[in-house]
Amino acid sequence: MVVKIYAAAPSCSTAVQYNERKVTEGRASVLFSSGIDNPSRPMDTFGVYERGSLRCQNMSFHASVNPGKDDGMSDGKIREFVRQYMEKMSYGNQPWILYKHTDLERIHYHIVSVRVDKEGKKISDSYERKKSQEALKELAAAYGYTVGKKKEMDAVPDLEEEKKSGLADDFNPYEGFNPEKGDSGEQMKAIIDLVMTYHFTQPEHFDLIMEDLGVRVVRGNFEGHEWIQLQGLDPETKEPCTPLMDPPEEHDGLLDEVAAHARSCKGQIKTREKEKVANIARAALKASRSQKHFENYLKKSGIKVVISRNVNNQIFGAVFIDHKNKCVFKASELPKFSAKMIEEARQSKWYGEDTEKERNDHSRTAAEETADLLISALGAEKSRRHEDEEIMRRGRKGPR
Repeated sequence: MVVKIYAAAPSCSTAVQYNERKVTEGRASVLFSSGIDNPSRPMDTFGVYERGSLRCQNMSFHASVNPGKDDGMSDGKIREFVRQYMEKMSYGNQPWILYKHTDLERIHYHIVSVRVDKEGKKISDSYERKKSQEALKELAAAYGYTVGKKKEMDAVPDLEEEKKSGLADDFNPYEGFNPEKGDSGEQMKAIIDLVMTYHFTQPEHFDLIMEDLGVRVVRGNFEGHEWIQLQGLDPETKEPCTPLMDPPEEHDGLLDEVAAHARSCKGQIKTREKEKVANIARAALKASRSQKHFENYLKKSGIKVVISRNVNNQIFGAVFIDHKNKCVFKASELPKFSAKMIEEARQSKWYGEDTEKERNDHSRTAAEETADLLISALGAEKSRRHEDEEIMRRGRKGPR
């Protein structure tokens, strides 16, 4: 018998969502619950407890119970074992729910509970895993199972490994988050892995790339403790379509990981990539008739622009995400380009987005279509020319 306790999350909704999805798919079922008003809606009860606490940051208790093949643990024995186990773990008076999972060869069980009591006080989690192992040993004689050793604990499938079975084979992180492609956690892990290969020098640039790939990054600070959570976005509406989730276990220290990556990128010049983005941005700005046109011209070259405006609707900043070269630059970092140029275009040549002309945006001239097709080639050609000139310049300065 092995019990594995997963990392706590700010809300029980993450663990409940995971288990309920398995129930919906027919790969799990609710075996038993204690103190839950409606087992089909456990968050109704957990939510009351969560709202009663203003200080506890990580609310969920989520563990898997993994009996061995020779332990002889029936559903009835598991239910009674979990009841006594939760008492020994100080959760005896807490609401909890027990799920039976049949999605793997090895039948196993998941427990979800909440880490604050009715008065909003936190259940102590000091030495929790050691306490769990002691509870296992104390109950072993009564239930006749063998307590799993350290190597057997390591062999228990990770929560993320369990999720992999629900991830679509054709999921491509470059295409962004898609709730129809299977497991949300695995998708987010793949997208994080991809984004961490981009060149970016500010932690907030990580957030922008993630959102462009369909995952919203939510940051917070509570009494000096920074935290980060993720939320999947619907590819059509761009609205949240998953509950807030902790980063995957492989990226448990995501805040520090992102900050370290940004620092390491600051020493990389990326001259050619900046020149390419600047060339395309200037050409797109010249050809565009609105912000929407400007964004669409850039998009055809694999570039996403995020424009910032002040309270007076004036443009004061812009960030360019070059997905083809996996780089992120502020407008101020680009040669012969600035956010001021975008603001000048807004004032002098862009029409209002609520005008009839904007609504008839699909009517385009042949000249505009030609400009649209040539912008990418223009940027690439100027970048190659810049590189050739740079090589020649270095050559002239070399030894005679």
